[in-house]
Amino acid sequence: MKPDVKKFNVQLIEFDTDERVICEIRKHFFGFILIYITGVLIASIIAIASTLTGLLVRDNIASATTTALSGSLIITVGIVIAAVVLILTLVHAYIFGNNVVLLTTEKVAQILYKSLFDRKVSQLNISDVQDVTVDQVGIFARFFNYGTIVIETAGEQQNYTFTFAPDPHVCAKQIISARETNVKFYGN
Repeated sequence: MKPDVKKFNVQLIEFDTDERVICEIRKHFFGFILIYITGVLIASIIAIASTLTGLLVRDNIASATTTALSGSLIITVGIVIAAVVLILTLVHAYIFGNNVVLLTTEKVAQILYKSLFDRKVSQLNISDVQDVTVDQVGIFARFFNYGTIVIETAGEQQNYTFTFAPDPHVCAKQIISARETNVKFYGN
């Protein structure tokens, strides 16, 4: 039975007929919170600084007509830049949210978006998994239960690294369990 590709939004990965999806690992919500807080903070600082600078220029320069225009221009440019920062924040959150690791009975597939137009799709046979490491750094990672999963591979292929993975210890156990099941069924 072929997995429901629409459900997992992974049309980039080829599935065998008897392959089934074990789990899908997406980014933790705390990563989104960090992106949104940073973007709103930067946009707010730009908007406030440009407004204060525009008002200061308007009130302190002798020529009234040039000053009013200069102050309004500074405020307008600052607000436009703040709006662009907010739009870029939304784009970054969209890119961040589309990163996924998919674990099936036969493979580990990773889709990483680096930008809107740049993505990397990697597939690893489950039997090539050597080890899975979970790294939780800091109080927030422990409190909100997210971390970095590193899947060590056999051979020359790079290790798979996935940050902001929710329940990383559960995910690591599922990967190791899938590998052990595959080894029992197909051998080493």
